[in-house]
Amino acid sequence: MMSNTWSRVRNLTVVLSYRNAERYAQFRKALDVMLNQSEVQELWIIVVLPEAIRKEELPQHTLISYLGPKDFSFWGKLTDDAIASRMSGKSDMVLWFEMRDKKPMKLLSTLSTKTMVAVGVELPTAQIHIQPTTNDPSEILTFVQHTLQKINNYE
Repeated sequence: MMSNTWSRVRNLTVVLSYRNAERYAQFRKALDVMLNQSEVQELWIIVVLPEAIRKEELPQHTLISYLGPKDFSFWGKLTDDAIASRMSGKSDMVLWFEMRDKKPMKLLSTLSTKTMVAVGVELPTAQIHIQPTTNDPSEILTFVQHTLQKINNYE
């Protein structure tokens, strides 16, 4: 039986960097649209925050974990127990978006997954690299979804 990579995803982890409130809202909206057209049943979004943004000031949601600089020890170890606990699970796919922060990249590249997809970022642990030609979150996610639908898995 042959199926596409996207159609097999039931448990998805999304990693993205927080740039500003507007872009974050655009990504969230575009993700909702993308997921409504998918078979995904479990979702976890990890939002990597810059130093200037405090996670307590952002809207809290059970599907979203905010990861800031204060969540790492001096040695680069994760100090947020809730995120550490969730990292022990396995997902079908991890989608990385435009992430370049060294400590989070090192930590999150160890997420247990069947397929790691890097979108707009070089990630040595990724099996699939997608280079979008736009900065619009909606267009990026549509492009990623279409690309993944074209990649076939063989059982």
